[in-house]
Amino acid sequence: MPPRYLFLCPDRKSASGGIAVIYDIVRLLNRSGYDAAVLHESPGAGYPDYSDPVPGYFTPRLHSVRWRYAGPREKLKRVRAEIAARRDRKRLEPLELRPDDVIVVPEFMLAEAFDAFADRPIAVLVQNPFSMMRSYQRARDRGLDPTHQAVAWFAMSEVCRTHLEILATGTIYYSPVSMKPQEFTYREEKEPLISYMPRKRPWEAAIVQEALLRRGKIGEYRLEAIDNLPRAQVGEVMARSRIFISLMKDESLGFPAAEAMASGCIVVGFDGLGGAEFFDASTGIPVVEGDVAGLVAAVEQTVAEYEADPARLDEMRRHASRRVKERYSVEAFETTFLEVWRQFHATMQA
Repeated sequence: MPPRYLFLCPDRKSASGGIAVIYDIVRLLNRSGYDAAVLHESPGAGYPDYSDPVPGYFTPRLHSVRWRYAGPREKLKRVRAEIAARRDRKRLEPLELRPDDVIVVPEFMLAEAFDAFADRPIAVLVQNPFSMMRSYQRARDRGLDPTHQAVAWFAMSEVCRTHLEILATGTIYYSPVSMKPQEFTYREEKEPLISYMPRKRPWEAAIVQEALLRRGKIGEYRLEAIDNLPRAQVGEVMARSRIFISLMKDESLGFPAAEAMASGCIVVGFDGLGGAEFFDASTGIPVVEGDVAGLVAAVEQTVAEYEADPARLDEMRRHASRRVKERYSVEAFETTFLEVWRQFHATMQA
């Protein structure tokens, strides 16, 4: 019997590009003739901002592992979460493991997965090198050996691949992810609006907002935070925004800046390391990592330049939109991913 691929997925209910990618992959694999499903921890789990149904199950296997290593505060948090989860409408069936099942785990859960599913082949889907390195070391601290327990590693960006290579993890498949840039419509005419996402850097966002308003150098420009909004509303705000402040941190690729570029925003701010793959001086205005004062100054300078002569910045944002939409198209991702998955699937059947 061909392998069934079970993609471990956190039970998070708020918007998450990483969870959306897992759901996209499961949908793609099923559409392409593979047997794949998402695997949550609770029966009421599911990603609310995802319109297309995908096969799914739940398993309590990770619970005992997390409980074993959790401190008192974490245990209390998990008990509260479980009580809240019981109120959710039950949607997922319990998992019945089959001998041919392969577990595909997001990088930040690899330590727990190696413990909970030691009896199954495990592949690691790496969407963020920072959380991967932390979880990798956590596994080592627990006496596990990720380099031998994982049958394959899937790098979803260039910075993920380089981090995996230094660890000499074994078989690495590379397939740059898509943030679906075609869903973000380029708009030439913009409002004097500066938008930003505060989630990754809340205190930096608060300081930047306060400084820009207090210093009075942005004229009639308004500031708007994009926080915990559905994807369609995110696109709508970006479509209106002339400037987008990038507050990315510890990124594999950095969806917000790419989405803003696709929408035709002038992107100013941090690249989060992984975002340097597309965010440079030709596509935006990068600021040295962590330099909040430099970020405020860069936004003010961008406003001043645009109001004096917008030609350079308008051409920059057109170029940025074209680059993001060409490099990270859904079609390019699906073609590449299916090819590397075909190779992986062949090894699992050998």
